[in-house]
Formats: sequence, structure tokens, C-alpha cells
Amino acid sequence: MKVIIVGAGRVGTGLAKSLAQENNEVYLIEKNAQVARKKGEKLDVKMIVGNAIDPDILKKAQVQEAELVLAVSTSDETNLVVCSLAGLFGAKRRIARVRNASLSKSLAEFGYDQFKINEIINPELFAAQAIQKIVETPGANEVFDFADGKILLRGFDIFASSPLCGAKVEDFSDEDFPWPFLIVSVVRNESALIPKGGTTIEEGDHIYVLLPASSLGEFLIFVNPDVKLPKKIVIYGATITGTHVAIALSGKIKDLLLIEENSEVAQEVAGRLEDVRIINGSASDQDILTECGIEATDVFIATSNNDHSNLISAVLAKKMGAKSTIITTQQQDYMAIIDALDIDAIINPYFLAVEQILHLARGKGISAVTKLLKGETEALEFIPEENSPITKNPLKKIKFPKNSIIGAIYSNDEVVLASGDVQIKAGERVIVFCHEAVVKKLQALFIRKNHI
Repeated sequence: MKVIIVGAGRVGTGLAKSLAQENNEVYLIEKNAQVARKKGEKLDVKMIVGNAIDPDILKKAQVQEAELVLAVSTSDETNLVVCSLAGLFGAKRRIARVRNASLSKSLAEFGYDQFKINEIINPELFAAQAIQKIVETPGANEVFDFADGKILLRGFDIFASSPLCGAKVEDFSDEDFPWPFLIVSVVRNESALIPKGGTTIEEGDHIYVLLPASSLGEFLIFVNPDVKLPKKIVIYGATITGTHVAIALSGKIKDLLLIEENSEVAQEVAGRLEDVRIINGSASDQDILTECGIEATDVFIATSNNDHSNLISAVLAKKMGAKSTIITTQQQDYMAIIDALDIDAIINPYFLAVEQILHLARGKGISAVTKLLKGETEALEFIPEENSPITKNPLKKIKFPKNSIIGAIYSNDEVVLASGDVQIKAGERVIVFCHEAVVKKLQALFIRKNHI
């Protein structure tokens, strides 16, 4: 597939790397020559230096033959113009990154087709939604939804006190647990394992659990009988992400505070968020945290545009008594140190944006993609075609690629956790977990052979 990506920032680079690894023909357009040179040395793509709103630059990337154009630069305006031009030239699908919330709303109201856009993405909004789900799932540090929220995937760290610690996967049968769940991946010593029945859950493991939405409450109580929804939350940073989180939690959380360093921004936000207390100052200042009552805070969320400040403020908040901490970051390398610093969850908006786009680029059969933060593992939502290999026999008679597992099936408003006797039907939503290297082999099971 021929793909054009505009913008060699974190989103564009992540997409280029993933799509090139899957043998797509990728053109990456970047107007900054120095950035283009550095990225071109590391990526297996055709790098083009220039401004993508110039029709000649798009023609150089053979835009008329492109099956997918991803306009993900840091400029909303550039992305809209690029998609409009690409549509006029005949590119089949066009996706634009749009960060401005009011602009996104207007585009939805008037119709994306006005700008010849098929879909828009907003990394900061994705991050806000992920933070909200973590807040509403105490104890989890990764949250993903499938089948329109009917099937949930949650990531948990295993401590010595956990009822799961020392147990085998096969111990959690339907007879003992009327609220079903399935452990689909275990990350141990930075290596991802697709568990078998005899796999023992150990202290220090990070597990991914798949479950129907209806099982979440009971499962959380099972994992931690003392689990309670937070009553007090402090947010640091009135960024796009921070304000979205505040708006989403307003009215749901009894005591909600927002810290913002810029006095003008703090004043502007105070005029929009009536149920949120705004404090002008830095969350890296102990006096400000004391003023917020950090010692009684259930969740501290750092969403400023400064990764270093987010990290430092979260460590300080935890030291001063905050029960749990969540930070946003642009640095994937932070994943390696958050456990040592006792940070409970880390959200990378650009990582989320990449996964949201990937399913559109993967082609037939795949309706959603989630790249798990720990281990080189993916969770995918497939919709099998009529007469595809996966529909012809029960699961126990189908040969699956190594390092893959069927997790759940959603059909007719019912969630079924997979077992060997289940036979999948065309049109159902099927959640699969696998090592990223076997995605293509799995995809072949869900597509009629003459479509591969």
C-alpha cells in the first residue's frame, strides 16, 4: 500500500516506522531539512523535504496514487489543506490531526467531507479519555476498550498482596467466577508471554486482563477489596489534555482542583470550569501542593506541556501523600523509570494517536489496534469475512500463529470469552492478542483467500 505521511514529529515518525515494517511503500514529507535528514537516516521510507501544502511536493510523493494520506503535522491548518489537496488529486483515504477542540467540533457539525477528510485524530483528547478511564478503574494503569466499550482491556501490576499472585491462569474458571475475565498477556522481566493454563502469576508481573464491561466492578473488588473511586483529584496543567480531563470529571468528583502556572491561562480556565477550583502556581512547589491539600488527594494528574515538570511534580506529590499519580509524557523512555519513581500510570498521547491510525492503514479485517505499552504485543479487533478460514472450524481445530491468542468475541450484544469449542461467525467482533510480528499471519485467518 502506498502511504503518504506529512510531518516527521513523534506521531508521523511512529506511523512511518510501523507502516514501513509492514512492507508498505511510505513517503514521509517534512519541511525542516535538518529534521528530515535525521529521520531519513533511521527510517526505511522515502523522505521528501518540503512544505506539503505545495501541490508540487505532493505530486513528488505521487499523491494521485496514494491509498492513504496521514496529515499529522503540528499545524491544524496545514493538515486540513493537505487533506483537501490530496482529495482533489485522488488519494483514496485522508486523515488529519486536529488539536483545536472547537475546530474539531465545527468539522464534525459541518461534515468532514467539506475538507475531503475521512477522519480526524486528536492525541491530546485520546490522552484525556485514557486518564478518565484510569481514574474510573482504580488499580489499573493501562485502559483500552473494544466493541464500542462492551469489551474492556485493563493492565495491572501484581503485588505480593494480590489474590492473583501465586495463582495459575487455569485457576480462574467460570464456575468460580460468575463475572468472567481472561488473563491474555503477562509481562515479566520486560518480556511478554501469552499465558497458558499452567502459567503462574508472579509478584512483579504486569498482566493484561480482558473482560466484559459488566464484570469490571466485581473484578476490581476481587483484585483489591478496599478499592474505592477517588473523592479528591488534583490536576496540574491547564493544557488541552488537562482541561478535557477536568471537564470530564467535573460533577463526578467531589473535590477537583486544577493547578496552572500561567496566570492568564488560569484566569481564562476559571471562567470556563465552574465546578473546578483553580490555583495559580507550580505543582513543583511544595507550598502550592500543601495549599491543594495534597496529603488528602486520591489521584494527582500531571498534564503540563513540560515532561520534566510532570515527572518531578508527580514524585513530589506522592512523597507528600497523594495516593496515586498519573503523568502525560512525550518520552517513551520514561516507561523504564516510572516503577522506580513510584508513578502509577503514564500516558503518551502520541503513542495513542499512532494506534488509533494503524487500524485504518492495516486494511481488511482489522477494525481496531492497540499497541500495549509493555512488551512487543498488540491487541487487535478483527471482523471476519464470510468464508474466511477462522469461520470454518471451532477454535481448537484452527492453527494459530505462535505467540497469539483469541481473547473474546462480541456478537448480538453478548460478550463471550474464547474457548476451544467456540466457532466464530462472519461479522462478529473478535479480540486477538499477539506479538506484533505475527499480525499479517493472523489477518489471513479473517479474510477470504481471494482478498489477501
